[in-house]
Amino acid sequence: MKRIEDKDILPYNFFAYKGIYTGALGNMRYRIWRTGEKPDFILVACVWAGPMAYAYIPDEDKTTAEFEASEEGRLAAIEWLNEEYEKGSWEPKEH
Repeated sequence: MKRIEDKDILPYNFFAYKGIYTGALGNMRYRIWRTGEKPDFILVACVWAGPMAYAYIPDEDKTTAEFEASEEGRLAAIEWLNEEYEKGSWEPKEH
């Protein structure tokens, strides 16, 4: 089965400097970014059915989770992405 591996996602330092990482696993699209104000930063991960980009998908068609802003949070986000992929059908929704 396809999986997102630790090496597939940039290290936490990328997110510490406001990097936004996007990718795909099959037809599942995902995005990871850091948000919040110091000292309360969080990592956010979001998934949706492709092929459209994040900006073109209505919020109700996205699933989002928050994680600690750290390397451990990055690893937890990767695990969550894999769990989301295993859960569902990633066919695009009709609008």
